[in-house]
Amino acid sequence: MVPKKIKSKRLTIKHQKKIHKRASEKHRKDRREAKKNPQKGKLKKDPGIPNLLPFKDKVLQQIEDHREQAKQDKLRQKDARSKLHDKNRNLDVVPKTMAELAKNALKRDAAFESSQMNDDPEALETVEGAVSGRRDNSKRAYYREFQKVVQHADVILAVLDARDPLGTRAPQIERMILDSGSNKRIILILNKIDLVPRD
Repeated sequence: MVPKKIKSKRLTIKHQKKIHKRASEKHRKDRREAKKNPQKGKLKKDPGIPNLLPFKDKVLQQIEDHREQAKQDKLRQKDARSKLHDKNRNLDVVPKTMAELAKNALKRDAAFESSQMNDDPEALETVEGAVSGRRDNSKRAYYREFQKVVQHADVILAVLDARDPLGTRAPQIERMILDSGSNKRIILILNKIDLVPRD
């Protein structure tokens, strides 16, 4: 039995010309239609607030105030986050020997323990509120879920960025975990350690 020949997908020049001619005719027709109805493809612009609306000035002022308030909230949250980050990153000069490193770690540990004892809960709440903004419902929901996880877990893994471990550490959360039970353990995990230079 003779095998079937595979039909080539190449088009003849005549067929190619026909396709090209049809396409150019279609484009010409579309251009003519666009000239006749220029508004057909354009989206309608938002007309805004009508001039006949009573208290138009008040409505416009409310919209502007709302925009300003949102801008200020964003700036306030950004400042609070950066202040908290800078506070957590309070580093001294980088030690050169292992003895200096161990001494520095003990000193920081003592400072951290003393700050845990002296922290005012109201101040912590205001800082957290400033960082998270005014979204109390989502914050409460997150806190409830966090409490559930802490209640059921014996060991909690805290993932820190190896490039900035002190900046990514959360002392308030660590204190809450330690206060919730004496048998709870926190393990600090350094992530992205491959991005830190060896020296």
